[in-house]
Amino acid sequence: MNEVMETIYQWHEGRKIKQISTSLGIDRKTVRKYLGLLNELTIGRGDPLPDEQELIGRVREIMAERAATYQAPGIELVGCYRDDIERWFEDSNMTAKQVWRLLKENYQINVAYTTVKRYVRKEFPRTSPHVTVRIETPPGDEAQVDFGYAGFMYDPVMQKKRKAWAFIMTLSYSRHRFVRFVFNQDIPSWLDCHERAFAWFGGVPSRITLDNLKSGVVKPDIYDPLVNYAYADLERHYGFVADPAKKGDAEQKGKVERAVATVKQQLLAGRTFIDINDANERARVWLREEVGQEVHGTTKRKPYPVFLAEKKQRLKLLPLVPFERPLWKKCTVHPDHHIVFDKSYYSLPTRYIGKKVWVKGTYKTLEIFLDHERIKMHPRAPLPGTFMTDQTDYPPEKLAYLMATPTWCRKKGRRLRP
Repeated sequence: MNEVMETIYQWHEGRKIKQISTSLGIDRKTVRKYLGLLNELTIGRGDPLPDEQELIGRVREIMAERAATYQAPGIELVGCYRDDIERWFEDSNMTAKQVWRLLKENYQINVAYTTVKRYVRKEFPRTSPHVTVRIETPPGDEAQVDFGYAGFMYDPVMQKKRKAWAFIMTLSYSRHRFVRFVFNQDIPSWLDCHERAFAWFGGVPSRITLDNLKSGVVKPDIYDPLVNYAYADLERHYGFVADPAKKGDAEQKGKVERAVATVKQQLLAGRTFIDINDANERARVWLREEVGQEVHGTTKRKPYPVFLAEKKQRLKLLPLVPFERPLWKKCTVHPDHHIVFDKSYYSLPTRYIGKKVWVKGTYKTLEIFLDHERIKMHPRAPLPGTFMTDQTDYPPEKLAYLMATPTWCRKKGRRLRP
Protein backbone atom coordinates (compact mmCIF):
# COMPACT_ATOMS: atom_id res chain seq x y z
CA MET A 1 0.00 0.00 0.00
CA ASN A 2 2.92 2.37 0.72
CA GLU A 3 4.26 1.66 -2.76
CA VAL A 4 0.87 2.30 -4.37
CA MET A 5 0.25 5.54 -2.46
CA GLU A 6 3.76 6.85 -3.16
CA THR A 7 3.30 6.06 -6.87
CA ILE A 8 -0.01 7.95 -6.97
CA TYR A 9 1.46 10.89 -5.03
CA GLN A 10 4.52 11.21 -7.28
CA TRP A 11 2.38 11.00 -10.44
CA HIS A 12 0.05 13.68 -9.08
CA GLU A 13 3.12 15.87 -8.43
CA GLY A 14 3.87 15.75 -12.16
CA ARG A 15 6.51 13.02 -12.35
CA LYS A 16 6.67 10.75 -15.41
CA ILE A 17 6.35 6.96 -15.32
CA LYS A 18 10.07 6.50 -16.00
CA GLN A 19 11.00 8.83 -13.13
CA ILE A 20 8.64 7.05 -10.71
CA SER A 21 10.00 3.67 -11.80
CA THR A 22 13.59 4.78 -11.20
CA SER A 23 12.75 6.44 -7.87
CA LEU A 24 10.87 3.51 -6.35
CA GLY A 25 12.86 0.74 -8.05
CA ILE A 26 9.80 -0.91 -9.58
CA ASP A 27 9.07 -1.90 -13.16
CA ARG A 28 7.31 0.59 -15.40
CA LYS A 29 4.57 -1.97 -16.02
CA THR A 30 3.97 -2.07 -12.27
CA VAL A 31 3.82 1.73 -12.16
CA ARG A 32 1.25 1.69 -14.99
CA LYS A 33 -0.72 -0.99 -13.13
CA TYR A 34 -0.84 1.17 -10.01
CA LEU A 35 -1.75 4.27 -12.00
CA GLY A 36 -4.49 2.22 -13.68
CA LEU A 37 -6.27 2.40 -10.34
CA LEU A 38 -6.74 6.12 -10.97
CA ASN A 39 -8.96 5.38 -13.96
CA GLU A 40 -11.34 3.46 -11.71
CA LEU A 41 -11.04 6.18 -9.08
CA THR A 42 -11.74 8.84 -11.75
CA ILE A 43 -8.87 11.04 -10.51
CA GLY A 44 -7.02 13.24 -12.99
CA ARG A 45 -3.63 14.89 -12.56
CA GLY A 46 -5.23 18.31 -12.25
CA ASP A 47 -7.81 17.14 -9.72
CA PRO A 48 -7.17 17.49 -5.97
CA LEU A 49 -6.32 14.20 -4.25
CA PRO A 50 -8.99 12.95 -1.84
CA ASP A 51 -8.26 12.64 1.87
CA GLU A 52 -5.53 10.02 2.30
CA GLN A 53 -7.67 7.74 4.46
CA GLU A 54 -10.51 7.88 1.94
CA LEU A 55 -8.09 7.19 -0.92
CA ILE A 56 -6.56 4.17 0.86
CA GLY A 57 -10.03 2.75 1.47
CA ARG A 58 -11.03 3.10 -2.19
CA VAL A 59 -7.75 1.60 -3.41
CA ARG A 60 -8.19 -1.36 -1.04
CA GLU A 61 -11.60 -2.13 -2.50
CA ILE A 62 -10.30 -2.13 -6.08
CA MET A 63 -7.24 -4.22 -5.23
CA ALA A 64 -9.40 -6.75 -3.37
CA GLU A 65 -11.60 -7.17 -6.45
CA ARG A 66 -8.55 -7.71 -8.65
CA ALA A 67 -6.97 -10.15 -6.19
CA ALA A 68 -10.03 -12.37 -6.39
CA THR A 69 -9.27 -13.11 -10.07
CA TYR A 70 -5.43 -13.17 -9.83
CA GLN A 71 -3.59 -16.42 -10.47
CA ALA A 72 -0.10 -16.96 -8.99
CA PRO A 73 2.79 -17.22 -11.49
CA GLY A 74 4.50 -20.51 -12.24
CA ILE A 75 7.83 -19.65 -10.63
CA GLU A 76 7.62 -22.66 -8.30
CA LEU A 77 6.95 -24.96 -11.27
CA VAL A 78 9.98 -23.68 -13.16
CA GLY A 79 12.08 -24.08 -10.01
CA CYS A 80 11.45 -27.83 -10.02
CA TYR A 81 13.76 -28.05 -13.05
CA ARG A 82 16.59 -25.98 -11.62
CA ASP A 83 19.24 -28.68 -12.13
CA ASP A 84 18.39 -28.95 -15.83
CA ILE A 85 18.41 -25.18 -16.26
CA GLU A 86 21.79 -24.95 -14.52
CA ARG A 87 23.19 -27.60 -16.86
CA TRP A 88 21.79 -25.78 -19.90
CA PHE A 89 23.47 -22.55 -18.81
CA GLU A 90 26.88 -24.24 -19.03
CA ASP A 91 26.47 -23.46 -22.71
CA SER A 92 27.57 -19.81 -23.14
CA ASN A 93 24.98 -19.35 -25.89
CA MET A 94 22.04 -20.29 -23.65
CA THR A 95 19.36 -17.64 -23.14
CA ALA A 96 16.20 -17.35 -21.06
CA LYS A 97 14.17 -17.62 -24.25
CA GLN A 98 15.86 -20.91 -25.12
CA VAL A 99 15.27 -22.21 -21.57
CA TRP A 100 11.58 -21.43 -22.03
CA ARG A 101 11.58 -23.35 -25.32
CA LEU A 102 13.41 -26.35 -23.83
CA LEU A 103 11.05 -26.58 -20.85
CA LYS A 104 8.11 -26.61 -23.24
CA GLU A 105 9.78 -29.03 -25.63
CA ASN A 106 11.17 -31.56 -23.11
CA TYR A 107 8.71 -31.39 -20.22
CA GLN A 108 5.56 -29.80 -21.71
CA ILE A 109 5.84 -26.96 -19.15
CA ASN A 110 3.37 -24.36 -20.38
CA VAL A 111 4.30 -21.16 -18.52
CA ALA A 112 4.74 -17.63 -19.79
CA TYR A 113 8.14 -16.56 -21.10
CA THR A 114 8.18 -13.61 -18.67
CA THR A 115 7.90 -16.09 -15.78
CA VAL A 116 10.94 -18.03 -17.00
CA LYS A 117 12.83 -14.78 -17.60
CA ARG A 118 12.17 -13.58 -14.03
CA TYR A 119 13.33 -16.90 -12.63
CA VAL A 120 16.51 -16.94 -14.71
CA ARG A 121 17.41 -13.36 -13.81
CA LYS A 122 17.05 -14.15 -10.12
CA GLU A 123 18.76 -17.55 -10.00
CA PHE A 124 21.38 -17.16 -12.76
CA PRO A 125 22.45 -13.52 -12.92
CA ARG A 126 24.94 -12.61 -15.63
CA THR A 127 27.81 -10.30 -14.71
CA SER A 128 28.34 -7.19 -16.80
CA PRO A 129 30.99 -4.43 -16.93
CA HIS A 130 30.64 -1.64 -14.38
CA VAL A 131 29.25 1.36 -16.22
CA THR A 132 28.22 4.75 -14.87
CA VAL A 133 26.31 7.62 -16.44
CA ARG A 134 26.47 11.24 -15.32
CA ILE A 135 23.05 12.63 -14.48
CA GLU A 136 22.67 16.39 -14.47
CA THR A 137 19.41 17.92 -13.35
CA PRO A 138 17.66 21.20 -14.20
CA PRO A 139 17.49 24.04 -11.64
CA GLY A 140 15.11 23.34 -8.76
CA ASP A 141 14.72 19.66 -9.57
CA GLU A 142 16.93 17.79 -7.09
CA ALA A 143 18.80 18.04 -3.82
CA GLN A 144 20.90 15.29 -2.24
CA VAL A 145 21.26 14.77 1.52
CA ASP A 146 23.65 12.83 3.72
CA PHE A 147 25.12 12.58 7.23
CA GLY A 148 28.89 12.50 7.74
CA TYR A 149 30.92 12.01 10.93
CA ALA A 150 32.42 15.34 12.08
CA GLY A 151 34.48 14.33 15.12
CA PHE A 152 33.96 15.53 18.71
CA MET A 153 32.39 18.91 19.53
CA TYR A 154 31.51 20.56 22.81
CA ASP A 155 27.85 20.32 23.85
CA PRO A 156 26.93 23.45 25.89
CA VAL A 157 23.80 21.75 27.22
CA MET A 158 25.45 18.59 28.59
CA GLN A 159 28.73 20.50 29.15
CA LYS A 160 30.97 17.85 27.65
CA LYS A 161 32.39 16.80 24.29
CA ARG A 162 30.28 14.45 22.19
CA LYS A 163 30.37 12.81 18.77
CA ALA A 164 28.98 15.22 16.18
CA TRP A 165 27.58 14.64 12.70
CA ALA A 166 27.33 16.96 9.71
CA PHE A 167 23.98 17.07 7.94
CA ILE A 168 24.57 18.21 4.36
CA MET A 169 22.01 19.08 1.68
CA THR A 170 23.44 19.88 -1.75
CA LEU A 171 21.41 21.42 -4.58
CA SER A 172 22.39 19.29 -7.57
CA TYR A 173 22.35 22.02 -10.22
CA SER A 174 24.23 24.87 -8.53
CA ARG A 175 26.10 22.72 -5.92
CA HIS A 176 25.14 25.30 -3.27
CA ARG A 177 24.94 23.58 0.13
CA PHE A 178 23.43 23.69 3.57
CA VAL A 179 25.50 22.29 6.45
CA ARG A 180 24.44 21.81 10.07
CA PHE A 181 26.25 19.97 12.87
CA VAL A 182 24.13 17.87 15.23
CA PHE A 183 24.69 15.30 17.97
CA ASN A 184 22.03 12.83 16.81
CA GLN A 185 20.90 11.20 13.58
CA ASP A 186 17.43 10.49 14.98
CA ILE A 187 14.09 11.43 13.43
CA PRO A 188 13.64 14.80 15.23
CA SER A 189 17.14 15.91 14.11
CA TRP A 190 16.52 14.63 10.58
CA LEU A 191 13.26 16.58 10.25
CA ASP A 192 14.69 19.70 11.91
CA CYS A 193 17.68 19.75 9.55
CA HIS A 194 15.38 19.53 6.52
CA GLU A 195 13.25 22.43 7.73
CA ARG A 196 16.35 24.54 8.40
CA ALA A 197 17.75 23.66 4.96
CA PHE A 198 14.54 24.73 3.20
CA ALA A 199 14.57 28.00 5.16
CA TRP A 200 18.26 28.49 4.24
CA PHE A 201 17.54 28.05 0.52
CA GLY A 202 14.28 30.00 0.72
CA GLY A 203 12.41 27.25 -1.12
CA VAL A 204 12.00 23.50 -1.67
CA PRO A 205 13.48 21.30 -4.45
CA SER A 206 11.11 18.99 -6.30
CA ARG A 207 13.01 15.83 -5.34
CA ILE A 208 15.38 14.84 -2.53
CA THR A 209 17.74 11.90 -2.98
CA LEU A 210 18.52 10.51 0.45
CA ASP A 211 20.61 7.78 1.95
CA ASN A 212 18.93 4.69 3.39
CA LEU A 213 19.36 5.71 7.02
CA LYS A 214 16.49 4.74 9.32
CA SER A 215 15.38 8.33 9.99
CA GLY A 216 14.44 8.66 6.34
CA VAL A 217 13.72 5.11 5.18
CA VAL A 218 12.35 2.36 7.43
CA LYS A 219 13.38 -0.54 5.19
CA PRO A 220 16.67 -0.06 3.30
CA ASP A 221 15.64 -1.87 0.13
CA ILE A 222 15.54 -0.26 -3.31
CA TYR A 223 12.66 -2.57 -4.25
CA ASP A 224 10.53 -1.51 -1.28
CA PRO A 225 11.59 1.98 -0.12
CA LEU A 226 9.16 2.32 2.76
CA VAL A 227 9.46 5.99 3.64
CA ASN A 228 9.47 6.70 7.36
CA TYR A 229 6.01 7.90 8.44
CA ALA A 230 7.22 11.17 9.98
CA TYR A 231 9.39 11.89 6.94
CA ALA A 232 6.43 11.15 4.68
CA ASP A 233 4.42 13.77 6.60
CA LEU A 234 7.24 16.27 5.97
CA GLU A 235 7.31 15.25 2.30
CA ARG A 236 3.58 15.90 1.89
CA HIS A 237 3.72 19.21 3.77
CA TYR A 238 6.57 20.71 1.73
CA GLY A 239 5.58 19.10 -1.57
CA PHE A 240 8.83 17.31 -2.48
CA VAL A 241 9.38 13.70 -3.52
CA ALA A 242 11.64 11.52 -1.35
CA ASP A 243 13.85 9.40 -3.62
CA PRO A 244 15.88 6.80 -1.63
CA ALA A 245 19.23 5.83 -3.12
CA LYS A 246 20.15 2.20 -3.61
CA LYS A 247 21.64 0.73 -0.43
CA GLY A 248 25.43 0.96 -0.38
CA ASP A 249 25.62 2.73 -3.76
CA ALA A 250 27.31 6.09 -3.20
CA GLU A 251 27.27 6.84 -6.92
CA GLN A 252 23.53 7.51 -6.81
CA LYS A 253 24.16 10.57 -4.66
CA GLY A 254 27.70 11.44 -5.66
CA LYS A 255 27.15 15.21 -5.47
CA VAL A 256 26.62 15.10 -1.70
CA GLU A 257 29.03 12.22 -0.99
CA ARG A 258 31.92 14.42 -2.13
CA ALA A 259 30.54 17.30 -0.04
CA VAL A 260 31.13 15.30 3.17
CA ALA A 261 34.86 15.16 2.44
CA THR A 262 34.84 18.85 1.45
CA VAL A 263 33.32 19.84 4.81
CA LYS A 264 35.97 17.86 6.69
CA GLN A 265 38.88 19.17 4.60
CA GLN A 266 37.91 22.81 4.13
CA LEU A 267 35.72 23.69 7.13
CA LEU A 268 36.85 21.47 10.01
CA ALA A 269 40.50 20.67 9.32
CA GLY A 270 42.89 22.82 11.37
CA ARG A 271 40.10 24.79 13.10
CA THR A 272 38.84 24.68 16.68
CA PHE A 273 35.40 25.84 17.78
CA ILE A 274 34.06 26.97 21.13
CA ASP A 275 31.09 24.61 20.84
CA ILE A 276 28.71 23.19 18.26
CA ASN A 277 26.83 26.50 17.97
CA ASP A 278 30.09 28.24 17.05
CA ALA A 279 30.75 25.58 14.39
CA ASN A 280 27.29 26.10 12.88
CA GLU A 281 27.77 29.87 12.72
CA ARG A 282 31.15 29.38 11.03
CA ALA A 283 29.53 27.01 8.54
CA ARG A 284 27.06 29.68 7.42
CA VAL A 285 29.88 32.11 6.64
CA TRP A 286 31.89 29.38 4.91
CA LEU A 287 28.99 28.38 2.65
CA ARG A 288 28.22 31.90 1.42
CA GLU A 289 31.55 33.72 1.47
CA GLU A 290 34.19 31.04 0.97
CA VAL A 291 33.33 27.69 -0.66
CA GLY A 292 30.24 29.25 -2.21
CA GLN A 293 32.43 31.76 -4.06
CA GLU A 294 34.98 29.25 -5.35
CA VAL A 295 34.73 27.82 -8.87
CA HIS A 296 33.32 24.28 -8.66
CA GLY A 297 35.50 21.59 -10.24
CA THR A 298 32.65 20.07 -12.30
CA THR A 299 30.33 22.97 -13.13
CA LYS A 300 33.20 25.48 -13.52
CA ARG A 301 31.00 28.10 -11.88
CA LYS A 302 30.62 29.56 -8.40
CA PRO A 303 27.82 27.76 -6.49
CA TYR A 304 26.35 30.65 -4.49
CA PRO A 305 26.11 33.18 -7.38
CA VAL A 306 24.63 30.45 -9.61
CA PHE A 307 22.06 29.70 -6.90
CA LEU A 308 21.10 33.36 -6.58
CA ALA A 309 20.88 33.89 -10.35
CA GLU A 310 19.17 30.72 -11.53
CA LYS A 311 18.18 28.28 -8.82
CA LYS A 312 16.34 30.27 -6.19
CA GLN A 313 13.60 31.31 -8.60
CA ARG A 314 12.99 27.64 -9.61
CA LEU A 315 12.47 26.23 -6.11
CA LYS A 316 8.98 25.55 -4.81
CA LEU A 317 7.63 28.17 -2.44
CA LEU A 318 7.76 27.46 1.26
CA PRO A 319 4.33 26.57 2.70
CA LEU A 320 2.55 29.36 4.57
CA VAL A 321 1.59 27.07 7.47
CA PRO A 322 4.46 25.79 9.68
CA PHE A 323 5.07 22.05 9.74
CA GLU A 324 3.61 20.41 12.83
CA ARG A 325 6.21 17.80 13.60
CA PRO A 326 4.56 14.45 14.41
CA LEU A 327 5.76 11.71 16.72
CA TRP A 328 5.19 8.20 15.34
CA LYS A 329 5.44 5.03 17.42
CA LYS A 330 4.42 1.39 17.12
CA CYS A 331 2.36 0.34 20.16
CA THR A 332 0.67 -2.75 21.53
CA VAL A 333 -2.97 -2.66 22.68
CA HIS A 334 -2.87 -4.05 26.24
CA PRO A 335 -5.59 -6.12 27.98
CA ASP A 336 -6.82 -3.00 29.80
CA HIS A 337 -7.82 -1.60 26.34
CA HIS A 338 -5.04 1.04 26.37
CA ILE A 339 -1.83 1.76 24.54
CA VAL A 340 1.11 3.61 26.11
CA PHE A 341 2.25 6.60 24.06
CA ASP A 342 4.66 9.26 25.30
CA LYS A 343 4.03 8.22 28.94
CA SER A 344 0.23 8.55 28.69
CA TYR A 345 -2.56 6.04 28.02
CA TYR A 346 -5.15 5.96 25.24
CA SER A 347 -8.05 3.52 24.86
CA LEU A 348 -9.16 1.32 21.96
CA PRO A 349 -12.13 -1.04 21.53
CA THR A 350 -11.89 -4.65 22.76
CA ARG A 351 -11.41 -6.15 19.27
CA TYR A 352 -7.95 -4.54 18.99
CA ILE A 353 -6.50 -6.02 22.20
CA GLY A 354 -3.16 -7.72 21.48
CA LYS A 355 -2.67 -6.05 18.10
CA LYS A 356 0.24 -3.85 17.02
CA VAL A 357 -0.85 -0.40 15.89
CA TRP A 358 0.90 2.70 14.54
CA VAL A 359 0.28 5.89 16.49
CA LYS A 360 0.77 9.46 15.27
CA GLY A 361 0.91 12.17 17.92
CA THR A 362 0.80 15.90 17.22
CA TYR A 363 0.52 18.85 19.57
CA LYS A 364 -3.28 18.62 19.77
CA THR A 365 -4.35 15.15 18.62
CA LEU A 366 -3.41 11.48 18.61
CA GLU A 367 -4.36 9.20 15.69
CA ILE A 368 -4.17 5.40 15.80
CA PHE A 369 -3.79 3.29 12.62
CA LEU A 370 -4.07 -0.41 11.87
CA ASP A 371 -3.04 -1.57 8.37
CA HIS A 372 -2.96 2.10 7.25
CA GLU A 373 -6.57 2.64 8.33
CA ARG A 374 -7.28 5.16 11.07
CA ILE A 375 -9.24 3.37 13.77
CA LYS A 376 -9.26 5.89 16.62
CA MET A 377 -8.59 9.53 17.49
CA HIS A 378 -8.01 11.11 20.91
CA PRO A 379 -7.11 14.59 22.13
CA ARG A 380 -3.44 14.66 23.14
CA ALA A 381 -2.94 14.05 26.87
CA PRO A 382 -2.00 17.29 28.69
CA LEU A 383 0.39 15.62 31.17
CA PRO A 384 2.37 12.36 31.44
CA GLY A 385 0.46 9.59 33.20
CA THR A 386 -2.94 10.82 31.96
CA PHE A 387 -5.57 8.26 30.92
CA MET A 388 -7.50 9.31 27.81
CA THR A 389 -10.29 6.75 27.98
CA ASP A 390 -13.36 6.52 25.80
CA GLN A 391 -15.67 4.39 27.96
CA THR A 392 -17.59 3.16 24.92
CA ASP A 393 -14.46 1.16 24.05
CA TYR A 394 -15.22 -1.23 26.93
CA PRO A 395 -17.54 -4.24 26.45
CA PRO A 396 -21.07 -3.79 27.93
CA GLU A 397 -20.45 -5.96 31.03
CA LYS A 398 -17.34 -3.94 31.97
CA LEU A 399 -19.00 -0.65 31.17
CA ALA A 400 -21.93 -1.54 33.45
CA TYR A 401 -19.51 -1.99 36.35
CA LEU A 402 -17.92 1.41 35.74
CA MET A 403 -21.30 3.12 35.44
CA ALA A 404 -22.96 1.31 38.35
CA THR A 405 -26.05 3.05 39.76
CA PRO A 406 -27.51 2.52 43.30
CA THR A 407 -30.23 0.33 41.76
CA TRP A 408 -27.63 -1.84 40.01
CA CYS A 409 -25.63 -2.15 43.25
CA ARG A 410 -28.68 -3.27 45.29
CA LYS A 411 -29.55 -5.85 42.63
CA LYS A 412 -26.02 -7.17 42.66
CA GLY A 413 -26.00 -7.25 46.47
CA ARG A 414 -29.21 -9.31 46.70
CA ARG A 415 -27.51 -12.06 44.71
CA LEU A 416 -24.83 -12.35 47.36
CA ARG A 417 -26.66 -12.40 50.73
CA PRO A 418 -29.35 -10.50 52.68
